[in-house]
Amino acid sequence: MIPQRYIIATLFIAAMLLLFAVVQAPRPVSAGGVTAVEAPAVMNLGGYESLAELRLVDGWAPRFQGTLDPDQSDPWPFEGGFGTPWEPASPYLGDQGLALNGPQGRSEVVLWRGLEWRRYRFDAPLASARLDPAKGSRLLVTLQMGEGRFETRLLEVPEGRVIWSTESGPWSRFSWDGKAVLLGRFEKLEPRGESRLLLSTLSLEADPGEATLAAWDEPGLPPPPRSLATKAEALSDDGRDLPGARLELPWHAGDRLWFPRADRLWHGGIQGWSAWVLQGGRWRRAAAGQGLLTAHPPQRMALVAVLPDEGMARRLSPVAEVEWTPVPDTALPWPAWDAAWAWRENGAFDAWDQRWNESALPPERQRQALYEAYRPEWRTALNLRASVKGWLPGGPEVALREPLGVAWVWVGDRVLLVRLVEAERVRLLKKLLR
Repeated sequence: MIPQRYIIATLFIAAMLLLFAVVQAPRPVSAGGVTAVEAPAVMNLGGYESLAELRLVDGWAPRFQGTLDPDQSDPWPFEGGFGTPWEPASPYLGDQGLALNGPQGRSEVVLWRGLEWRRYRFDAPLASARLDPAKGSRLLVTLQMGEGRFETRLLEVPEGRVIWSTESGPWSRFSWDGKAVLLGRFEKLEPRGESRLLLSTLSLEADPGEATLAAWDEPGLPPPPRSLATKAEALSDDGRDLPGARLELPWHAGDRLWFPRADRLWHGGIQGWSAWVLQGGRWRRAAAGQGLLTAHPPQRMALVAVLPDEGMARRLSPVAEVEWTPVPDTALPWPAWDAAWAWRENGAFDAWDQRWNESALPPERQRQALYEAYRPEWRTALNLRASVKGWLPGGPEVALREPLGVAWVWVGDRVLLVRLVEAERVRLLKKLLR
């Protein structure tokens, strides 16, 4: 028979070991605690680190005035996609800030800099706002100054100094390389016929240089369509006042523009396609032809042309040069153009987890996790502020910026910037798109 004192001693030692384990387990390993096997990232999506928080005055919201780019047929989702420069503008500006419209025609862009919010205020509603994709040191805004009147300004960040300002149409965008600005206005607008779209590109410096206009006189290429302006005298008064390197294009519903580099511009539509290069401060055609032109950003342009006998031929070209390479007939059909797509060598994907020939990218799971995590805060705001039901009737708004590893969450009375879980999908998108 085991003596009673040994039994008591054994139970006492076991109790002390259990108490020691309970006390030590929550501590990090560096502090002498006990580590546990790491759970998969999808098991840890409930807790997100908040990087910044902006409280909104009632009546202010991350929304634009509702205008569209000339090659944008449908409104862009408010939360945006990956935030790439070929997408339409979103009020959620990368990982840096927000564009807000408020009551009485006021607006502001709010940027998170140096652990504080910097505000850039305007006395007109915002139709568009973008940060340059290269360094984020230039803020491009288009303001609605009145009925049918718009003004585009380029500001230096964080100083807020206006570098240049000009009247324009209701849109503006940076080139994909972030080295120039594209804006424009319709000289003639025919919703069911041929319109005339006047474009202009401006540098990011204070002096836009002498205004020029494309002459459409390149040898070996078709002449310009009738009534298209090739001399400044043929432009309207507003067109003549537009600075920069100007180019007037024939425009039909469904036409598209791509501005991959400061000196490269592509136009595609029902009448064919054209590739333009900026030489000596003036736009000149590098090539033109028939076929349906689309883009596979960020690296390639794509062309589908009808063969003389029957069938279709597909070709690919780099965005910087017109060098068409045939695509094998056995290759999969391309998806229709959508600004949400981002392309790899043999596949494409978007922020909403649509895919084309893409299996290596893990599925997107954090949007719904964020929605559920912040839904209680949305419910609280819904009970405290009547306007929340109008802005966000179904729940919080989640704007993922996976290439930057963050997301914006608008719960009604506040907008939060949170850090995404560093899952494999986020790590891969940072390499592909950042």
